[in-house]
Amino acid sequence: MLEDIAPVARSVRKVKMLEAGVETSPTHLPINSHISFRPFVEYLKQKLTGDFDTRSRIYEHLIERFGEQPELLKPVSDSEVLDKNRELLDLLGTTLFPVVSEQEKNIFTLALPYHFSVFNYSPPFGKLFLDENEKQFMLPVDTSEDQVRQVQCSLIYDHVLEKFYGMKLNEGTDLVYPVIDKTTGMKRFYKLRYDRRFIDLKLKGELPLIRDCGVCLNTFRILDLEKQLEKMPLNLFEAEGFGVWIAEDVTTQESIEAIKKLLLRQEGCDTTIINELKTSIHALVGLNEVQVGLTPFVKINDRFVIHEACTRHGLMSKEWKMADEESQAAFEMSLGFLSQHPEPVPLSILDEQMTEMAPFLKNLWKEGMRSYISCPILNNDGLLGILELASPIPNQLDQEVLRRLEPAMPLLSLALLKNRDSFNDKIEKLIKEKFTALQPSVEWKFAEAAWEYMHDTAPAGNVVFDYVYPLYGAVDIRNSSIERSNAIQKDLAEQLNLVDLTLNQLQSKIQLPLLEELTFRNQIFRQSLERGLLAEDEVRIKDFLENEVGQVFGHLQKSNMQTGNVVDDYFTKVQDPDGYLYRYRNEYETSMNAINEAVLEALEKEEKVTQQSYPHYFEKYKTDGVEYTIYIGQSIAPAMPFDLLFLRNIRIWQLSSMAEIARVTHRLLPSLKVPLQTTQLILVHGQQISISFRKDERRFDVEGSYNVRYEVMKKRLDKAFVRGTTERLTQPGMIALVYSNPREAQEYQEYISFLQSKKLLMPGLEFLELEELQGVSGLKALRVKVNQGD
Repeated sequence: MLEDIAPVARSVRKVKMLEAGVETSPTHLPINSHISFRPFVEYLKQKLTGDFDTRSRIYEHLIERFGEQPELLKPVSDSEVLDKNRELLDLLGTTLFPVVSEQEKNIFTLALPYHFSVFNYSPPFGKLFLDENEKQFMLPVDTSEDQVRQVQCSLIYDHVLEKFYGMKLNEGTDLVYPVIDKTTGMKRFYKLRYDRRFIDLKLKGELPLIRDCGVCLNTFRILDLEKQLEKMPLNLFEAEGFGVWIAEDVTTQESIEAIKKLLLRQEGCDTTIINELKTSIHALVGLNEVQVGLTPFVKINDRFVIHEACTRHGLMSKEWKMADEESQAAFEMSLGFLSQHPEPVPLSILDEQMTEMAPFLKNLWKEGMRSYISCPILNNDGLLGILELASPIPNQLDQEVLRRLEPAMPLLSLALLKNRDSFNDKIEKLIKEKFTALQPSVEWKFAEAAWEYMHDTAPAGNVVFDYVYPLYGAVDIRNSSIERSNAIQKDLAEQLNLVDLTLNQLQSKIQLPLLEELTFRNQIFRQSLERGLLAEDEVRIKDFLENEVGQVFGHLQKSNMQTGNVVDDYFTKVQDPDGYLYRYRNEYETSMNAINEAVLEALEKEEKVTQQSYPHYFEKYKTDGVEYTIYIGQSIAPAMPFDLLFLRNIRIWQLSSMAEIARVTHRLLPSLKVPLQTTQLILVHGQQISISFRKDERRFDVEGSYNVRYEVMKKRLDKAFVRGTTERLTQPGMIALVYSNPREAQEYQEYISFLQSKKLLMPGLEFLELEELQGVSGLKALRVKVNQGD
């Protein structure tokens, strides 16, 4: 018995010599090879221990049997000699691969030494590696003639170098076969390794010096096969005996390697490679009927969200839609299930009763799936995703299938972690593009700072742009604070009414003096609210609702069966952000957001055009409206000569875009739940300033005490009044331009006249002086009405 060869048993059949398939037949190498069983008998004689044990008796029996057939101890050229001794060869196979082993795992054949010609093979070997008529030995389909030749030469030279030079060749000689399993229809992988211990190699000439050959004496590899064949021709040797090809199922290893290569090939793991991962998992499972789902989970602000690019790769999640309430409910339910069962769960039988316990599996059951496995994939940060298997066959998915998946789980965890990182990178990129971008006009400066930091290994210095012209604009929502306060007042009144109704219902069911006291205080708040809403009133009412009414109702909800339904109804309404208790606030927020989005869209559309004339930095941010600042100057674009005509051009653009924004927001009025109007303000500042990047706020700000006056004006202008009046400077449907230098006013008068000629602005122009602002005096303004097209 050979301890290190996997055991097998086989049935007796006619012994015949089979050559390799024609399509992949290798070039015949000039080595003289003969089948002979003499080396095998000599091998057995060496294994005899002298003890009269069972193994020795088997060896002696085989030696005796082969001794009775002397033609087998000589080179055999006629396959009839082999067939005549088929029973003895069957005994040989049974000895090498004992009958007690699992026959389907015993995949072997005897072969002509160092040639792809086989005989006396096991039934599993014939089923996998021979053609349907069992007339040819089929080599791997994708294996080229050169590859097969390389394997043959490596096998031969490995034997030669070990026997005659005392060195071991460091070459891979295994062949990996992709095979379609006829039972399951799945692709499986088998590795063929060659056992040469029953081959005797003889020298027929003079050995060459190894240093003259094509073998590297440092790595023990054949670096130049043609030189090796020339210096050490194969006709120097003669081989006698038989080789043994032994096949091993390496589907698991190959599937794992495929996943590894996939992850190495991609720096990130985008959803585009999920299908390839699923294919490898399918091969690992080895069941054709099984469907595979692999769903990465992603988070926004530490909250799991439905990302359809991910969920479409799952089984239970493939139809989920982000905007669909039913999908969201199923998503939340499945997350709850996975949090309660973070371990793999095999449902050998998926039936209708099971879907009542886990409704998110109902669609799979309707599709005909009758067994199911969920494998949550986690790391230290929590849930990364889920691997799913589903089959239409009950009891097909069980613990054995889970065992097959185990080697792949760490790699799948890595894949989903990389997928989450890719998703987060995309989100970060979008944030930079849409909100806090390092715009192309200034990105070069940051690249230089990073480059200096890499070389100097010192803290990166501040990024500064000197001598730039600022342009500031603000589109404000008129009376936004008043409108917001009115909306809150109306909603709080509705909630106080609901509290009053709820308290009356509770007092009809239970007698509790505390409820009477709450009713009294609630009435006082209702009366106070009818007179208006002050800031301190809002705080007091919210504290009353949350910390007093909420606590009492919460206690009654848990402790009193009589009042449970009444309190449940109250909390359902209070906790519904889209319900009637939030109607006016929602209408206000929706109206304000509609205005802001329209303003931003108009600004971005127009600004892209003017960016082409001369690069500049454009920064925008939302408040109760939209504010923006533009910086333009030579230091922002050193490679392009700056001229004041570019400043004039962008000033004209700013004025015309403000007029267009006023028209856009005016057209929105009929569609708004709350009829909010906008005011337009431009600050004209003709002096150059310096700006630096504030790392903490990720935006640019003025540099130097002299330039602070500009920032102060920006912050206080929206509350400015016309001197000697109670009239606010900014008015709906008008553009106000604030300046301090008369020369600037003259320049803008020309722009206004031009836009009036285009009917964008109405005729007429106001010249105004402003009340002094804190820390700022001497400001004046121009004000012109926009042609809103009414």
